[in-house]
Amino acid sequence: MDSKGLLLCARYSSAPNFFGYCGPPKNSTLVDHLREEIGDSEVESILSQFETLYLNLRLIAFENRIKDPFAFKVVEAYWLGNNLLKNTKNNDYMALLSEKFELEKKIGREKFGKLKYKFLANQTLPHHSFHVFNIFKRMGHDPSFHTLETMDQCRVGWGRILKLPITNYQSTNKPKIKNIIVETKQLVTNNKKLTIGRLFQRELNIDYKGKTFLKNLKVGDWVSFHWGFVCDVLNLHQVKNLEFYTQYAIDYYNI
Repeated sequence: MDSKGLLLCARYSSAPNFFGYCGPPKNSTLVDHLREEIGDSEVESILSQFETLYLNLRLIAFENRIKDPFAFKVVEAYWLGNNLLKNTKNNDYMALLSEKFELEKKIGREKFGKLKYKFLANQTLPHHSFHVFNIFKRMGHDPSFHTLETMDQCRVGWGRILKLPITNYQSTNKPKIKNIIVETKQLVTNNKKLTIGRLFQRELNIDYKGKTFLKNLKVGDWVSFHWGFVCDVLNLHQVKNLEFYTQYAIDYYNI
């Protein structure tokens, strides 16, 4: 069991789970494990119930001959991107979407046919942003089609911290954590094409109903975020990977 990989996966899974989009109703448990830095069999069991996530992790692990789908590099490949993605075969990814996700039934024969045609001609990558931009329909508990806004919220974004949260101590001596401010870029459309827009300032949350698992954040840190919540502090290599694979998914969408 890779504790580090499980905790990394929980960081990115907590926000959609908080809103009830994916996985079982175990958000408080995930956040508590992250606060205590305990990646154990309970976390593994919870994350295995995120169907889209788990099936993609299994595919990446299988294609790279890695036994544990929650190995750190496998989890990093799915959420941020790394060289493990390049070993995934198009036919295997298409089989996953067709057989396990029953995608044709969910999005219709015509859209599935167009997607299959693109898959035959272009390299696919089981990266989270690729799924967000190119599979058309959310695969969690909400089966609706993505809009520009939901695609921007669902993709893993990145930005630099400009302002830290202010902690106010009330009579109960419990900290009240406010939002942080980051400089980031928004997903926009230009001539009916997806693209990443200009820099702007965005507020992001780190507070899950009074709980936070993020520690020692500093102004200038690069952070990732998902559904409006900060997930992790990134190094420059991870930032470049996330930017590269996100852009690849956008370019694929625009074909």
